[in-house]
Amino acid sequence: MANRPPHPLDLRERELEMPPFFGLLGMQVVSVSTEEVVMRMDVPAAMFSPFGAVFGGAISALLDTALGAAVACNIGPYDRTATHALNLNYVTFSRQPALLAKARVLRLSRTVAAVEGECFTEDGQLIAKALGTFGIFRDRGGPGGA
Repeated sequence: MANRPPHPLDLRERELEMPPFFGLLGMQVVSVSTEEVVMRMDVPAAMFSPFGAVFGGAISALLDTALGAAVACNIGPYDRTATHALNLNYVTFSRQPALLAKARVLRLSRTVAAVEGECFTEDGQLIAKALGTFGIFRDRGGPGGA
């Protein structure tokens, strides 16, 4: 893979302009490789429930994004991916202001990827586990291809 052209959405480029929702949800890329993606969420105040726990939808968004990034790091430079199914099991509540997500590709075929991930507090407490299926839309002609 060392000879492939730069990926237009290559998460390994720290100067990459991330989608606007990253800022809204306090997300940032910590590390990426073809083996594992690590993302962080500095949980915005609006994402805490009235009882002080992080909103489950924010945790879901963090895991979905990390799983999708793991797939993106394992496909071609102009291929695309989209979530087909995301199954989350919440293990406990979190009241912490920062969360980490780690994601790995379990199996990659031409059109589908199976991916798993976990969400943790910074001190290592497991908050949720995720299993996802992602569709892969292969490039049909390079930049601007359908």
